Amino acid sequence: MTGTWHWFSARAALVVACVAAPIAANADTHRTPVGHAPEVSTADREKAEREWMYATIRRRFAATHAIPAFARKYGMKCSACHLAVPVLNQFGQAFKDNGYRMKNGTDDLRANEPGYWPAFAWLWKNYELDVDKVGGQTVQRQGRMRDGALVFGGMGSISDKVSFRFLPTVYEDGFSFTDAGWIRYNQAFGTDWVNIKVGSNEFDLPVNGGREYNMSNSRFAVLYAYAVPGTISRFAMLFPQPGIEVMGHDRGSRNRYSVNLFTAGGAPAAHCTFCSPGVFGRVTHRHEFASGFLRAVRAGVFGAYSTWPVGPDSSDLKGQRRIGGDLELGLGSDVLPLRVTLMGMTGRDDRALVPTASQDPTFNSGMLQLEYVPKLPLVFYGRLQVIRNHRQAIAGNPDDFGDQDLQLVGVRRALELTSRFAWVWELTYWRQTIKSVAPGGANATHHSLWLGTHLLF
Repeated sequence: MTGTWHWFSARAALVVACVAAPIAANADTHRTPVGHAPEVSTADREKAEREWMYATIRRRFAATHAIPAFARKYGMKCSACHLAVPVLNQFGQAFKDNGYRMKNGTDDLRANEPGYWPAFAWLWKNYELDVDKVGGQTVQRQGRMRDGALVFGGMGSISDKVSFRFLPTVYEDGFSFTDAGWIRYNQAFGTDWVNIKVGSNEFDLPVNGGREYNMSNSRFAVLYAYAVPGTISRFAMLFPQPGIEVMGHDRGSRNRYSVNLFTAGGAPAAHCTFCSPGVFGRVTHRHEFASGFLRAVRAGVFGAYSTWPVGPDSSDLKGQRRIGGDLELGLGSDVLPLRVTLMGMTGRDDRALVPTASQDPTFNSGMLQLEYVPKLPLVFYGRLQVIRNHRQAIAGNPDDFGDQDLQLVGVRRALELTSRFAWVWELTYWRQTIKSVAPGGANATHHSLWLGTHLLF
């Protein structure tokens, strides 16, 4: 192994700093062979890319939770729609699929009290302890309060035909962004099977990255934002993409579909009429049982094909493919269930997206998630995720180069949960290992202990 221990520590830290990709989001064209230290300029460029992705993931995940404003509008408890805040139960899923409408004559703003507005606010703050190890040796330990943030946005229906969502977020460090902004036309052609949404849309993934128990930045980056080693593409199914969504469902949302036509966010654009186009789709079916330990089964398939420009002409597009399936089991009780989710996904990228690649890279991934609600509003959860690179793009890379394993356990409790506000605490521990990416082919491991709180109005 070459290079100093200082470089060794810095390299290991940046390797595990971003859980979205095992190596640089923008790889240098002249790739350094495995086991040799890159030039400082390359390392700095890689670090900047990782820190950008890390911050983006953290801020994306923090910006979607339960909305007490809906409870105020319809005079219902939050538990009517949520298994445990913010995860939706089947009634909440149907409410969301309907465009945040009950369809009982109370959706139009003119039917509500004049003092009601479809606005809400969130505040959050957390402490995080991070430990980075390379080859079993600790190279960095850091505990700190993270930057808190304020969301003041709007979401809901303003008439029977129109729904919307707009979520601007401002962090303590001055960074601001809009998580998702769209307008939806409900029941086009008079049927629930055609609803049209225009704007920045999140994909209808098996476990939604923005509507999940864990408020930290770890849990879905491994699968949804995974990038094959060395790719220049920044496309990830994790993030909302600008475009058009058409979705439909039957009564109760037992059968559902969604199709997104989008342009890949952040892609270079020049000399193109429809820059970096892509498509995402998913279909699901849910079956419920009247009695027995097995209460419900939901099965689905999903897939995405996206493009990213290469070379000086952004019209020279190369493709990325993601295909997967999921199975969700509801066990024990409808109100206080044990929920088991299994998901598998495979991916393939065009070799032109990886500088110096000799073949198209492919990977396989999987996830097992357990959720248990012993008593409302308390929930325990755990997750295992694995990624295995089936074929490396660059000849000479170890077979397991960039493979990832993640384990996560946590507990979440709402101390207050009313139509006026919610106060939620969460404690989560997660561990991630990225294989053969450190100097000498060593593994890089990141441990994180996360304690945070949310106030929602």
